[in-house]
Amino acid sequence: MKQTKIDTERARASLKRWLVKYTHGCTVNNGGYPCATCTIDLLVKLGVKEDGERNKPIDRINEVWRGFLQMRGEQ
Repeated sequence: MKQTKIDTERARASLKRWLVKYTHGCTVNNGGYPCATCTIDLLVKLGVKEDGERNKPIDRINEVWRGFLQMRGEQ
């Protein structure tokens, strides 16, 4: 199913609110997003491992963080 731009923007806004909520209100980055430290702490608490189980050189946390940066238009 194809998403419209409005749906995409709503999804980004919803994700941002969710991240802020579960990083205890951290909004220090551009546009009011949580910082890397708070976001990574949340990801670890949610069970994301810092190193991939099969591919040890892959840092899962960094991959997710870079994905958030791309969604924010910063990378």
